Amino acid sequence: MAKKTNIPKKIAGLKVPKSIRKSPLLTGLIRSKVGRELLAKALTAGAAAAAAVLIEERKPVADAAKKGASKGGKAVRLAGHALESGAGAAVEVIRDAASSALPKRIRKAAKKDPRRRAVLH
Repeated sequence: MAKKTNIPKKIAGLKVPKSIRKSPLLTGLIRSKVGRELLAKALTAGAAAAAAVLIEERKPVADAAKKGASKGGKAVRLAGHALESGAGAAVEVIRDAASSALPKRIRKAAKKDPRRRAVLH
């Protein structure tokens, strides 16, 4: 019998929603070596993309703080942009991995017919 894998309720002080902790898809990925590798790559790509956004926007946020402007709104927009960028990068890694796992004939058909390619995304 396979060892039961539990996802903790909190990770790095952030609450993990029950729907994610109890997800059969996520549990299946965590239990397999390939799934863990895929999750690690997706998380790394997402974190790198979010960090790039935060580094890129460091100066405008610092300027707003010096001027005493409403930095709360800017910080929220920046965090949203960082999350969006990180999620996009993570999805890209997963999409590429899923696409490469498909049989060669399906990948060729997807390249020939763009309408069928949408199914891969």
